[in-house]
Order: sequence, then C-alpha cells, then structure tokens
Amino acid sequence: MTLREKLKAALARAAELAKAAAERDLTDEELDEVAALDGQVKDLRAKIAKADASQRMLKDLAESDADAPTDDDGDDVPRLKTADRTDRQVARSFGEQYIKSAAYKAFREAHPGGVGQGTPIDIGRVKVGSLEQWHAGRKAGILNTDIARLQPIRMPMVDQVDRQALTILDLISRGQAAGAFEYVQVIGVTRNARIVPEATSATDNAALKPVSEIQTNLADAKPYTYADGYDVTNQLLADAPAFASYMNNELAYSLDFVIEDKLLNGTGTNGEPKGLLHTTGVQEVTYTPGADAMEQVKAMRHAITKVTTLPGGQVTAVLMAPEDDEAWDLLQDDNGRFFGQGPFGQGPSTSWGRTRALSQRLAPGTAILGDWRQIQLLDVEGLSILAFNQHRDYAQRNMTYVRAELRAEQVIWKPNRLVVVKPAAGGGS
Repeated sequence: MTLREKLKAALARAAELAKAAAERDLTDEELDEVAALDGQVKDLRAKIAKADASQRMLKDLAESDADAPTDDDGDDVPRLKTADRTDRQVARSFGEQYIKSAAYKAFREAHPGGVGQGTPIDIGRVKVGSLEQWHAGRKAGILNTDIARLQPIRMPMVDQVDRQALTILDLISRGQAAGAFEYVQVIGVTRNARIVPEATSATDNAALKPVSEIQTNLADAKPYTYADGYDVTNQLLADAPAFASYMNNELAYSLDFVIEDKLLNGTGTNGEPKGLLHTTGVQEVTYTPGADAMEQVKAMRHAITKVTTLPGGQVTAVLMAPEDDEAWDLLQDDNGRFFGQGPFGQGPSTSWGRTRALSQRLAPGTAILGDWRQIQLLDVEGLSILAFNQHRDYAQRNMTYVRAELRAEQVIWKPNRLVVVKPAAGGGS
C-alpha cells in the first residue's frame, strides 16, 4: 500500500467518524481513534511532500546530465558530471534545433534511405530560435563572451586575440514587439534651459521659465520578414549532422547580409522597412575627397562634434565601407610611416578613438557614426527554417531550397543622434 493510498484510507475513515459525530456522541475507542488518525494524516502528508521533493531533485539531476559521459577512472563507481558550457551552446545551435524538430524527424523516417529523384519535399516551417539567440550565436566560439569595444591601449605584449570584424548588427540594440505600432522619432532638440530671476510683478517677462523645443516625427514600425535562401542537395538534406553544420555556417552570411541591407537601405515603400539612409532627421556632414583619406578623417571629427554637442550625445561606433577602412590603414606621414598600426599591427581599429565597424552595404566614401543604440531590431516571431523542392526544376535535379526567415521590425528612436558623412555632390569618392 503506497503512502497516498494510506492517506486516502485515513481521510475516508476520518470522514466516517465526522459523520457519526454529527448524529451521536463518539465512544471512547472512537475518540482515541480520532487522535490517532490526526497524527497519522499529518505524518503521511509530511512523508508524501518529502518523497515528491526527492522525485523532483532526481528528475532535475537526470535531465541536466543525461547526455554527459561518465568518468572512466578504472572503477565502476557511477558519477555525475557537470555539462560543459560549450557543449550546451552547440546543442542550442540552429542546425541542432532544426534536425531535432518533429518535422525534420518525420522527413527522415519517411525517407530512411535518402530521397529519390523527383520526390516532392516540403518539410514545412520550423521555428529554431529567437532574435536574441540568433544574435548570441553569431559571435560564439571566439572568447565565449560579448564583443568588447576595446580602447586603443598599447601594452608591452603580443596581441594574439582572434577578433572577428564588427558589423552593424553588433552595434544596434535588440528587443521584442507584439506587432505593428506607431512611435515618435526625435529629430531635433533645442535646449533653452537658463537661470531666471525672481518675478517682481505679474507682468515681469524676464522671470518667465524657459521652454525647450523638441522636433518630432511620427513613424511606423511594422513586422517584416528578413529572409534569404540557399540550395542544397537532397543527400545533404538527409544527412542530419552535415546539414546542421552547413546551416549554422550559412546563416552567418546570408541572413546577416539581408538584415544589414534593410537597416541601412530600406526604402520604406512596397512593404520594406525604412532604413537609416532614408530616415528624416539623420544629420549629415559632407567633404571634398582628396588624394587620400585625410579629408574624410577630418570630416569624421566634425561629425563626432555634431553628436557630442547634443544633450547626452555620444558616439558608440563608426560604420564605414571596407574600401575606406583600407584607405585609413594606408595613411602615411611625409616619411612614409603609417599613422595607424601598420601591416604588423593586430589591435582593434578605431576612428578618433571610436570603434570602427565595416559594412559592404555602404558606398565607398560614405560613413555613419553616432549612438547606434538608437536603432533597435525587435523580435516578433523569431527565426524559422523552411525546406522544399517545389522551386523551379529542383525536384528533377535532386535539389532542395532552404529558406531562413526572421520576422522582426526595426525602429530608429532618435535619428538626430546619427550622422552620415559623405562626399559633397560632384566631389567624387
């Protein structure tokens, strides 16, 4: 008889005695039984609570280390082993999530020997993660830490840290949204704060408190599907480990490129979100290009002042084209010495002490700097993967089209905290 069965029997007997007590006086034996039942019920409930707690602890231990190998020290004593953080990170990769999904497992079970020529394939949409998980996985595997925006400090040592190049996706902030909404963009602020004297009369205009002026613009944030696809063979699709590895590697190129393009160059028409270069209120600095990048260097410094003179304004990073990044690195003085780190430097690249990030979506000669936290990418439905061969003549060619989709929306809270630096009209590049 289990503990719960014993408790049920004791409570049933207590109910019988309670019914009897309502109709007559209990006997001495029944009174003694009531006292015994009270102690028995309390004891059983305590034992059941303790047993349930033990079951939960055992379940947590089993789940956390179910896949961990046991230590092999030459004896048969079982041990618990703490799961390595790197193993958990790999297990949460998008490729792993996809091949472990019910849709992909059903596809493998239906085609255990592979896919024949002309066989229709439609695995369907599988959600593999959120925007935050996708961003965290983009830079994983280097230091297992967030990207550090290091200052140019020279140390008496050899810098052997393998730094991945920063992009706009490392600069902006992220969040979540439930759907479309309107919001107010701050495109300009005029601060009129000053000290005012005490009023001497009801008509003393000199004692009026100043009012600051804020110029705003009403903008829309609408969900948009950032998507890109790539072709795979049916053999690769059926090979779960290889397909997971390929997917994890490909997402870092295809989806990044699409999101970056819309954040910068989105037109705001035909369903596209409005990118930074088409947003009203973004400041602008122009310059006349010279024989080298020096004029752009000076224009960058003027642009920094445009941001830092705003209340609370700060420049978190500078985004430029790879061609301009090269031109900055090749700047030399009259004696042929490089202004920067030279060909053997390995430290972080900066522009006037601010982090330098690259974008292939910017035209050479154009750069953007400012407080990049004012741009946010808001997750709406997370990242999904689709695989099908109802595309062109892929079924006949034993090919499958794999499409990655991120449903999100982009907002630019304060456009005036960002400055576009570009050549003057007719100045070339």
